[in-house]
Amino acid sequence: MTARRSLNRPDHFNDADWADYQQCQAEHDDLMAQTADREAQLEHDLIAAYDEYEVDLSPVPKPEADLARRTPPPRRTPASRRRSRGR
Repeated sequence: MTARRSLNRPDHFNDADWADYQQCQAEHDDLMAQTADREAQLEHDLIAAYDEYEVDLSPVPKPEADLARRTPPPRRTPASRRRSRGR
């Protein structure tokens, strides 16, 4: 009597070993899919963060500053002149 061979099972695997191998392969495939999903999410988040903080390098128009309208800083008299006024 010959043992029935499972589909794609190598000759050196018995049925129990082949079942264990398939179970391990399924777990490995699931972990790889989870890792790929996590990497894709991280990449998406990184791209979104970059887009949010992207620097705009387009030229900015210079503000029209009317230098004649600027008020000069207040003039301060030296401390030595202030003392002499009070005497």
